[in-house]
Amino acid sequence: MRSFFPEKQGAAPVEPAEHSGQRAVHRGDRDYPSGLEELRDPPKTLWVRGSWLAAAAPAVAIVGTRHASPYGLRVAKAIAECCARHGVSVISGLARGIDGAAHEAALAAGGRTAAVLGTAIDHYYPRGHRPLQERIAREGLLVSEHAPGDPGHAGSFPRRNRIIAALAAATVVVEAPEDSGALITAEVAQALGRRVYVVPNAIDVPQARGSNAWLHKQGTALLRPEDVLAELQIDLLPPQGPVLSDDAALCWDAIGQGLQEPSLIAQHTGLAPRRVAALLAMLEIDGLVTVEAGGQVRPAVGV
Repeated sequence: MRSFFPEKQGAAPVEPAEHSGQRAVHRGDRDYPSGLEELRDPPKTLWVRGSWLAAAAPAVAIVGTRHASPYGLRVAKAIAECCARHGVSVISGLARGIDGAAHEAALAAGGRTAAVLGTAIDHYYPRGHRPLQERIAREGLLVSEHAPGDPGHAGSFPRRNRIIAALAAATVVVEAPEDSGALITAEVAQALGRRVYVVPNAIDVPQARGSNAWLHKQGTALLRPEDVLAELQIDLLPPQGPVLSDDAALCWDAIGQGLQEPSLIAQHTGLAPRRVAALLAMLEIDGLVTVEAGGQVRPAVGV
């Protein structure tokens, strides 16, 4: 198995958190995750904030590139939402791109999610994920092997991926370039005897060269979000409508009533035109609507 190698994290500083509320869990403690004992180098101490229930079995790791394509983000959200709706914990690393999309979708669906950090819990990285990190602390679980005050280093991030893999029964790689940290997660999962799924992507997408190569050599293709549930022997629940924020739900309802012009949607909902435009863009990325060349909006799924 490839050794853990440093990732390039960029020059963005790590922002300290003022109130971490974290606690230490030592190897041998009753609430130390049993899956970590299968690693060749289990963490001696974990620092956690939140509830261990957010990482309870069954759990699936959803990982991928920070520089995700709209397709990758859409698929990551769909898989995470499907898992959350069926009582499966979503494990990821709180990075930009695929990780963040998976956490956000799990929370939006009212499900469980745990984030494994490459820094101490009392730091925010990436800085832009501060609100998401705080929400996961309140509604899910933050996990780190870094003691309070430790901002981490480049090698911290690939090493944390072994924890992500060990906490999950299966790992899904959505998009990963060559030499990606997500592929480290896949390698660890495979070494632990866990199933690794890979989302197929176009052959000319740089963000997916690594994941496509993995799929070609040894992976199992994930062709629909529900495939991972079959691995966990979880029965499908009856289909439900999309889980949306209040403003997005207003727009979705307006579209369901046959309104196709953004100006009419804004008038119907009472939202500002700029806000409607942003929400429609989000609904399009999520695969719920299509915006035609003339600006008309049509539902892409049943309303």
